[in-house]
Amino acid sequence: MRTGEKTATLADVAHLAGVSQQTVSRVVNTQGKVSARTRARVMDAVGQLNYVPNRLAQGLARQRSQSIGFATNDISLHAPSQLTSGIERAARESGFSLIVSIVPGYGLASVTQAVRALKERQVDGVLINASLSSTDAAEISRRFADVPSVFLDVPPDSPVNAALLDQYHGAALAAQHVVELGHTRIACVHAPQNAVAEHSRLQGWVDVLQRQGLALVAQQEGDWSPASGYCAAVALLASGIPFTAVLVGNDQMAVGVLRALWERGLNVPGDVSVIGYDDTAESALLIPPLTTIRQDFPTLGQKAFHHLKALLDGPEPTRVTLTRPELVVRASTAGPRLGQRLQWQEALQVVQQHLWNRRTEEEGAEETK
Repeated sequence: MRTGEKTATLADVAHLAGVSQQTVSRVVNTQGKVSARTRARVMDAVGQLNYVPNRLAQGLARQRSQSIGFATNDISLHAPSQLTSGIERAARESGFSLIVSIVPGYGLASVTQAVRALKERQVDGVLINASLSSTDAAEISRRFADVPSVFLDVPPDSPVNAALLDQYHGAALAAQHVVELGHTRIACVHAPQNAVAEHSRLQGWVDVLQRQGLALVAQQEGDWSPASGYCAAVALLASGIPFTAVLVGNDQMAVGVLRALWERGLNVPGDVSVIGYDDTAESALLIPPLTTIRQDFPTLGQKAFHHLKALLDGPEPTRVTLTRPELVVRASTAGPRLGQRLQWQEALQVVQQHLWNRRTEEEGAEETK
């Protein structure tokens, strides 16, 4: 539209499309039933006239802002970015805008700060993707009782509305996979244990191994990033503890693990099998392609939005929807070459112990001079 031209109205769209204003309203607000042919005609008229619905006026008429809030941790990470994409798409299709508030850390205080910022923006409801205990999630619901909310990272038994991925089940699939391949010396790289999801993953690994009479031989903590995965793998190797498989808390840390193993001349999966978690777009393109646990975050985001929209449309009993991840087997996992691998690691351990003993002897000799 050129400067000075009149802004198109709902009536203009209705006239051009040859339908009633009520039909145009149903199409642009995605409400009510309209035939595919009529919808296409209306949308063509919307495009020709560059019609922009006045969401603020519509919201005032309905006593709504037609916006929802999304309180989430770092959107540079795979899960939050994919959730944001799914939520935004579902919201847009339903005539809502999305406002994002970053949660500055973990815990009740950080989430309260983010949700308060969204409430100040007059959002109609809030989706919360931040790790919370059952007690803290219930407290957030109490503090913001006038703002409908759905949680995406809380324990399944939390007394709040939630749309969740079954993290424990996904982790159990990963552990079961490496056990079935014949691995008995299994290490892990997990993320901070104040994250509910990561605690569930670690517990899933541990429980599967215990049922097989096994235990993690070593573990290191990362912070979800590739760099932390690299440092964790370096620490595992430096410990001298023999292992033939590594369970990793997410695909981004697995990238760092693969790099550390490659730098030290170890073959994946010949010497060490590696399995990630999430199934990022890049995981199939790594060398070797990464075995991982697939989580459909965009779909979860859409489910979470529609759960929230149902709360906005009318009171509903508290409910939790749980979606199960699935195992994706690629080339980074295989049966262990036990003899060659364990002999190499045991030899390294002997060398390290020898060097330590020699250093101790030399320091003792210096002290007696």
